[in-house]
Amino acid sequence: MKIVFYIPYFNNIGGVESWIYYIARLYGDGRDITVYYVNGDENQLDRLRPFVKVRRFYHQRIDCDLAIFCAWLPDDEIRCFQAETRIQFIHACYSVAYDVKKYIINPLINKYIAVSQTAADDFYNLTGYMPDVIRNPIALNEPKKVLKLISATRITEDKGSIWEKMQIFAKKLLKANIPFIWLVFTNSTIRPNIKGIIFMPPELDISHYMKEADYLVQFSKTEADCLSIKESLSVGTPVLVTNFASVYENKIVDGKNGYIFDMNMEDIDVEKVYNIIPKFEYTPNSSDKEWKNLLGPKRNLPKDRVVKVRCVFKDGFTDLDSGKKRKYNETWEIPISRALELEDFKDPNTLTNYHLIDIIE
Repeated sequence: MKIVFYIPYFNNIGGVESWIYYIARLYGDGRDITVYYVNGDENQLDRLRPFVKVRRFYHQRIDCDLAIFCAWLPDDEIRCFQAETRIQFIHACYSVAYDVKKYIINPLINKYIAVSQTAADDFYNLTGYMPDVIRNPIALNEPKKVLKLISATRITEDKGSIWEKMQIFAKKLLKANIPFIWLVFTNSTIRPNIKGIIFMPPELDISHYMKEADYLVQFSKTEADCLSIKESLSVGTPVLVTNFASVYENKIVDGKNGYIFDMNMEDIDVEKVYNIIPKFEYTPNSSDKEWKNLLGPKRNLPKDRVVKVRCVFKDGFTDLDSGKKRKYNETWEIPISRALELEDFKDPNTLTNYHLIDIIE
């Protein structure tokens, strides 16, 4: 039996495109199936070709036993498919997706089939015709683990060619077909154009992101005592770093709690990085004793007394202590130390939206 599917346009993403791909993979072997198209995404078409024949449609006559369409088509296109049976699949709830109020059954179509009972019921409400249901097939490849990377860094001159190194590493992952998501928390204005790298706005605390990552990445030319590395190791996440000197001072051991790369970024084994993620225990170098000696012993300090304050802003502002939006000329209570801090901005020229602060004893 000669079978054809006609899908005029292949989008680069979509359910119909996955539908025909799974059909091709599952049922293409030993069957004479040809997929006709007008235009569309070449990647979508390329993945069909190992399983079925793929041909361009230009309104030529096509003789076949079974023609399957996946959307509404004009009659002149339908007639090009000289088939014993023409079937149209219903891939949507037309009344909801397209706000269709009525659908006319086409006499050129021998049978309608819906991909779900929900779609079938919707079609019946529009037409009075109850289609059969043949549910969407699925044939997934074995999913690969997605490598989760994170960086928290400025991309500035003092870090060296850090962005260039990051791009080199990303391209090595892509070349090895290793799927990855790399969140880079930075204030850089660079617009990354490499698949998988996502620039994020800076956050004060990203330890929760670190905990979920497979690696923290820091490719600087030098770091005195990189805090993000110590933070990452402290939550059990290994690191990928270049071989700046303080790496070794922070007890990073290649293959034990991360991987250390040469500055030239050559000979990096990305397969090893992907497949062997170190598990380890880590205790950061501590100077607790020295800090206590420097700052002296604790003392019993008097608690801040609470005072009333009144701030006048043009558009209001959010009080950092309470998280509340303060209104124009509103009075509220805060500790005296915070009030004195606010008083530093009493000059209206100091802060754009600031006009006045009064401390009411």
